[in-house]
Amino acid sequence: MDLHPDVRRLLGSWRLERFRIHYDDGAQQHPMGEDADGLIVYTEAGYMSGQLMQRGRPRFAAVRSSVAERAIGTPEEIVAAFNGYFAYFCRFRVDTVQRRVEHDVLCCHLPDWEGRRLERFYSFEDAGAHERLVLRSAPITIEGRGARNELMFRREPALAPASLLANPLS
Repeated sequence: MDLHPDVRRLLGSWRLERFRIHYDDGAQQHPMGEDADGLIVYTEAGYMSGQLMQRGRPRFAAVRSSVAERAIGTPEEIVAAFNGYFAYFCRFRVDTVQRRVEHDVLCCHLPDWEGRRLERFYSFEDAGAHERLVLRSAPITIEGRGARNELMFRREPALAPASLLANPLS
């Protein structure tokens, strides 16, 4: 398959370095904290999966051993867990002229995002030993204020050592 260099460069795993919102009035916010963590993965099959997490979320008093245990967690614990984590997967396509990637959301922890198309404008930065991917949203409105999301990621290594992939864990 002959892919455009930007598409080839986009494929792979990217670890979150920073997530912030730039408001039109000049203010900035880190909605999941300055130490947020996350990972996005773009695949050759045309899928993207992304997860973002706020560090330091309060732990539940009782430990779930399965997602099937839905009665565990107080309303407060559940709200903190829900608001401190974001995940979706989608089909994606790249417009290399506009330097835009479109995410057609298939599944999301926010049900109202399913079926939405999200536009992200991309750029790549070489940062010494790391390559960076910066994704910026189209203009959005957050609580009545104009804004743009900006997420910066660093490329993760492509594969674990072959010995780890080929042998079962002991």
